[in-house]
Amino acid sequence: MDAKELKSLSIDLMDAVRQRGLSAFSLKSGDFEIRIEAQASVAPAAVPAAAPAATTPDTAASPVEETFTGTPVEAPLVGIFYSAPSPEEPPFIEVGQTVKKGDTLFIIEAMKTMNEITAPCDGTVSRILAQNGDMVEYKQVLVVID
Repeated sequence: MDAKELKSLSIDLMDAVRQRGLSAFSLKSGDFEIRIEAQASVAPAAVPAAAPAATTPDTAASPVEETFTGTPVEAPLVGIFYSAPSPEEPPFIEVGQTVKKGDTLFIIEAMKTMNEITAPCDGTVSRILAQNGDMVEYKQVLVVID
């Protein structure tokens, strides 16, 4: 199994663990072993019993999806977002910076592998939606390029 196949399999396993609500998954076969642990979610603080807010059931049940003008750059895998190649160096991009297709925008660390994510197009960075060290989810919009 090459690195690309292993990366794809890892993403599929992480998605399956999340979808089934499992806290951990491990697999061992000969010398190969993989363990995936779901990030613990923080339960919201208890809210005292009170009258529900004046919202309609339709708006309360539907999640709010933000729309972006420009090209959204999504996380291709679950991992930790890094804005710079190392803590001592400046970030790859800043809001207002012009980037060319193929320029490195950020890094996502997954399974101790640093994955450089590149610009899908030429343009100007209009938004950076993650901070250094944030845990990011698959398909989460992290940067918007206009």
